[in-house]
Amino acid sequence: MNRQDLDVAAESDAALYRKHAAELTRYATMLVGPDDAADVVATAVMNCMSARSWPQVHNRRAYLYRATLHEARRSNRARWTRRNAEERATRLRRSTAFDVIDDGEVRRALQRLSIKQRGTVYLTYWEDLNPRDIGELLGISEGSVKRHLARARAQLREVLREFR
Repeated sequence: MNRQDLDVAAESDAALYRKHAAELTRYATMLVGPDDAADVVATAVMNCMSARSWPQVHNRRAYLYRATLHEARRSNRARWTRRNAEERATRLRRSTAFDVIDDGEVRRALQRLSIKQRGTVYLTYWEDLNPRDIGELLGISEGSVKRHLARARAQLREVLREFR
C-alpha cells in the first residue's frame, strides 16, 4: 500500500469512527458504566483499526460492536482482579464495581447480569434491535441471543422481586 492509499484508509477509518462512536459509547456505557465506556470504545476501535485483518472486514460496524463487547469483558476482568488484590492486601471488604452506581432498583438489577446478558438487554430495549440483528452485531446466533435474553429476563424478575 502506498502513502496515498494509507491516507485514504485513515480518512475512511476516521469517518467510520465519527459515524459509530456515539452508539458504541452508549453500548459500552451499559456494559461497563459511564466512567469506563469511552476508554473501552477507544481501545476496541484502535485494536480493530490497527489489526492486519481490518482491511478485509466486510461488516465493520458489527466488528466494532463485537470488539467493544470483548474489550468490556477484558476491562471488567481487570477491574475484578485489581479489586480482589486490593481486598486481599487490605483485608477489608470493598464494594463491587457495580455497588458504586446506585440509580434505583432496575439499574442494580441490570448490573447483576453477565456482560452478554446486559448487552442483549441493551440492544433489545434501548436500541430496539431484533435478535437476528443483535446476533449479527455480536457474532453469535439468533438462538444464543434469545437464550441470553431469556436468562436475563428470568434473572431480572428474580432480582426485582428481592427489591420489593
